Amino acid sequence: MRQVRVRRVRVRRVRVRQVRGVASGAHGYHRDVAMNLKQVAQRLGVHYTTAYRWVRTHQLEADRTSTGWEVTEAQLRRFEASRRPDGPVRRSRVAWSDRLRPALERGDEVAAWRVLEDALRSGMEPEACYLDVLVEALRSLPAEGDHVDGYLAAAVADRIVARLGARLRRPGRTRGTVVVAAPLGERHSLSTSILADLIRLRGVACTELGVDVPPEVVVAAARSARNLRLVALAVSGADHLGSVALTTARLRAELPDVVVLVGGPGVLNDDVAGMVGADRWASDLREAVAVVDSVVDAPRPRRRAAHDARG
Repeated sequence: MRQVRVRRVRVRRVRVRQVRGVASGAHGYHRDVAMNLKQVAQRLGVHYTTAYRWVRTHQLEADRTSTGWEVTEAQLRRFEASRRPDGPVRRSRVAWSDRLRPALERGDEVAAWRVLEDALRSGMEPEACYLDVLVEALRSLPAEGDHVDGYLAAAVADRIVARLGARLRRPGRTRGTVVVAAPLGERHSLSTSILADLIRLRGVACTELGVDVPPEVVVAAARSARNLRLVALAVSGADHLGSVALTTARLRAELPDVVVLVGGPGVLNDDVAGMVGADRWASDLREAVAVVDSVVDAPRPRRRAAHDARG
């Protein structure tokens, strides 16, 4: 009898250890205790590095601690449900911008790049990676201002755009050239970098001048561009509209037939676009590339030839 009682006590102790190992409330026990990644990997039947990759690419929700990552039972169940074909969230409908946002907030370039790589491998078009993933993730974050997260996100986004653009560039014949610049005084470079990449994805060459560009530099780049079709100027606020107007006036004096597109938060309507002398304006990047398409596909103007004939 004594031996039987000892064995029952041992079995009971093993069961307690198993419940603590599973942790976080599968049966109502220890709801405030979370699993580490080794326990998660064991639970899911995968290698530790696989579980870690799921966390870093934000497929598996987790909380960062001083010693690593912790996953609650609720987070694990949501992940398991998302991977079932009949689950509430199908893998083909991944909220990639939601996965990217935390990596941008904490300035984690490696994790952010992995999210975009996974999105591309899933079949997402490169243009959608820019507009529907990166831009959407940035839209929901605080502006730089006094927020550290905003600065971290902007810095990581700049590096991610550079990597993505270099990876997606393709050689071959082009449909013309577009000059992209932010005029004198304008220092926000992310939108011009993304626009330049989107233009190149459409088989159009792009002369990307960056930010704080003097009017004479824009004019020189436009003059030297092969098969110039359009000059795009980005402006983030009304404070820089004077620089835009000056650049546009110089372009008109030197290249009267060039099409000038302005866009960004500083341009809100046709009146503003007309005030700075632009031919077209765009409220966002998606509309800007649509304007580029329409201009590049349109027949070239023959106003200069008609003027020469009259002379």
